[in-house]
Amino acid sequence: MIINFTMPVFNRYEATQMALLALHKSRRDIPFTITVVDNGSEKRLVERLRELHQAGIIDKLFLLERNMGIACACNIGWEMSASADFYCKIDNDTMPVRPDWIPELFRVWRHGAALSNLGYSLSDNSLQKSVLQTPDGSLGVCESTLPGTGIFIPKAVSDILGYWNEEYGRYGSEDGDYGMRMLFTGFPQYCYYYKDYIRFDLDKKGAEAKYAEHGLNKKSEKSLDKVGRDGYFGRFGINSFLIHNCIRSPRVCRKYRIVDIDDNNQVRLAKTEEFKVVDSALKECRRLIMQAHLERGELVFHDLAFHEQLKQIMRDCGQDMESFNRVAGRN
Repeated sequence: MIINFTMPVFNRYEATQMALLALHKSRRDIPFTITVVDNGSEKRLVERLRELHQAGIIDKLFLLERNMGIACACNIGWEMSASADFYCKIDNDTMPVRPDWIPELFRVWRHGAALSNLGYSLSDNSLQKSVLQTPDGSLGVCESTLPGTGIFIPKAVSDILGYWNEEYGRYGSEDGDYGMRMLFTGFPQYCYYYKDYIRFDLDKKGAEAKYAEHGLNKKSEKSLDKVGRDGYFGRFGINSFLIHNCIRSPRVCRKYRIVDIDDNNQVRLAKTEEFKVVDSALKECRRLIMQAHLERGELVFHDLAFHEQLKQIMRDCGQDMESFNRVAGRN
């Protein structure tokens, strides 16, 4: 058994090094590799990442020329270690607070369902809403979605649901999207109280100002996923509606593909043809839903004939539920 830790990096010079060194020092009762995907950081940090790669602190290093978004970066790391039994996304402001955090988490998690994921909870009280008491400790059951950093996903789950959804902004709703897809398929999401295992406050002071220097506003990008600039459903809202009504497949397609990785670890990407078709289909679904809603009100959301119209659009681009069920071997 092996874990692939993928760390997406965009600046945060000091925090990134602290996070990487602490992760590297974790106990290896369960073997793991560290993959770093840099999203166009400043030159000083890129050179430091090269040094850490040469020193063996980083096992795999991939460099993007510009910020392609956290979902894209994380998916590159996921894809390039796709044979690993478990994947964990760990942000570059996050570090373990104890060296035995991995075996301790897996010792408790083994009492849960095999097709599940595991992430952190912000409060130990939230674990008491629903909790499994095991001989190795308490395993919280998440009733909504999990935050992205420090989240473990088995290969058996990603073989069914695929990777992060790259349809959102550079800092969008990919975490909530994956949790929504987990909920739809009925896969449990377990949680641990973060203070017992990790911290993710390595770069809170001035972090938003640093992002603003690069024209990034995380809150704004995430809010547009829910409500578009025209005041209607954003992409996350449309996806949630389509998936929960069995119109769209919860196994989303990739937006970008790797064209080339040169000897300097530079990655060249291109948009996939599949995404272009799916994106057009989703925009058409959004247009139809908005138009029908304005004309007929919320009753349209329960109109099976209207659902069938939307299903045909998704069938035409191969992102329908029937295709998903065949691939996933589900009835």
